[in-house]
This record gives sequence, C-alpha cells and structure tokens, in this order.
Amino acid sequence: MNLVLFYMFASFALLAGIMVIRAKNPVYSVLFLILVFCNVSGLLLLINLDFFAMVFLVVYVGAIAVLFLFVVMMLNVKLAEINDSILRYLPVGGVFGLLFFGEIFLLLEQDLVPVMTYETQSILSIMESITMYSVFGVLSSATLLFSLFSQPWNSLTIFSQWQKHFIQIQDTIANYNTFVQEQALTVNDLEYVVWPYTMEQTTTIHTIGHVVYTYYMVFFILASIILLIAMIGSIVLTMHKGVFVKRQDVFEQNTRDFSKTLRKVKSL
Repeated sequence: MNLVLFYMFASFALLAGIMVIRAKNPVYSVLFLILVFCNVSGLLLLINLDFFAMVFLVVYVGAIAVLFLFVVMMLNVKLAEINDSILRYLPVGGVFGLLFFGEIFLLLEQDLVPVMTYETQSILSIMESITMYSVFGVLSSATLLFSLFSQPWNSLTIFSQWQKHFIQIQDTIANYNTFVQEQALTVNDLEYVVWPYTMEQTTTIHTIGHVVYTYYMVFFILASIILLIAMIGSIVLTMHKGVFVKRQDVFEQNTRDFSKTLRKVKSL
C-alpha cells in the first residue's frame, strides 16, 4: 500500500512541477505549485516525517504560495506576455537543468550516511574467516618468535597468551552476530553515540529541537533577530509620514465655523 501511495504522490508531484513551468498563466502556475507542495507533504507522511509535512502545508501552502497568488493577481500581466512563446527561455532553462542533474549525479557518487536505520552485519563468510586467521597467524608468529628468543624463561606464559588470543579470534568468528548485537546493547556505556541507532528511539520534533537548540542556538537567535528587524522596518516604513505632503485634518475641518471661513461675494 505504501508503494502505491508513493508512486501516486510522486507522479502527481512530478506532473504538477512540469505544469508549473508549462502554464502560461502565472495564476495557474501558482496553483500547480500548491499542488506540488501538497503531494510532497504526502511523501513526507509516508516516511513518518509528520512534522515536516505539517510545516509544508502551513508555511509553504498557507503563507508563501498564497502570497505568490495574491501578488500575481494584483500584477497587471499583459496578454502579450501570457501568449509569448517559452522557446526563447529554453537555452537558459537547459543550462540550469544540466547544472541540477550534474549536482544530483555528484551527490549519488558520494558515500551517503543512512538515517534512522541500524542494520546488523551478517555472519562472516568462509573467505573472511580464513583471512582473519591468516592475518592473525602472520602477525602473531613474528611476535611469538621474537618473544621466545628474547625471553625463553617465560615460554609458558607466552604460549598461554598466544592461545588466549587465538581463542578470542575463534569465538569472534563463530559468534559474530552475537558480538555485533552486544556492541549495540552496550553502546550507552561508551563515550560515543551511534546516532542512527539513537535516532530510532526519538521523534522528529525532539530531534529537530535537540539539534537546533543545542548545536545551532546562535544561528537560531540571529535568524530571529533578523526577522524582528525586518518586521520593525516594515512597520516604520508603513507609518512614515511625509513632511511636505499636504493633507486635510478632518476634525479641524468639521469644527470650523462656516460664517468665518466663507466669504460672500456680491453678484454684479
């Protein structure tokens, strides 16, 4: 069912995205853009990112897209501009399209880190087991011979240590799956944290709040200050009154005595 919904939302989003640039009327372009945001919200819900889905609907659809729609409707768009061919913009769009696909290709070539997944490794193959035994034999033989020739009186202790290390390697190969699971269970006792395993235990809002208010607190405060300055600036620009602009004082005009302000002129 999720696969069917994914293909449905992705197809509608792709089709609406194409219609955004194909529609000649800018009002229709904005409406198709709203449809793109709604389908992307559906895709985010499929991967359990409910908070981001609501942000898309509230911020992008409820604020930005509606603002675009009002601005486009208030603009005086000429019919000649609507009926104009889009072929003359094809070279510029082709250049930006090639740059976009080039960035996607470079991104796919990188080593991507899996998010919110913790996969245990399978048991070692025969070749991997032989390789581990071979590496242990080569490295331990040189150390064993050097220890025997340098300290022959401790031969019994040296052989017992070598046997202990060999048994550890053998147990590790035989119980590799159990070994990996024990590492995952004791991760809280270590000084580092495996983030993909830890993120499975938290919600989306908790993760965003932890990252933003812990590691990016200064940038968050700076962004808030910039928005506050923009809000105050827009209020100041709106309330600014020109000194040399002639205006009428309605209260003073209504309270004036007409007998003192009007002058009768005798007709000739």
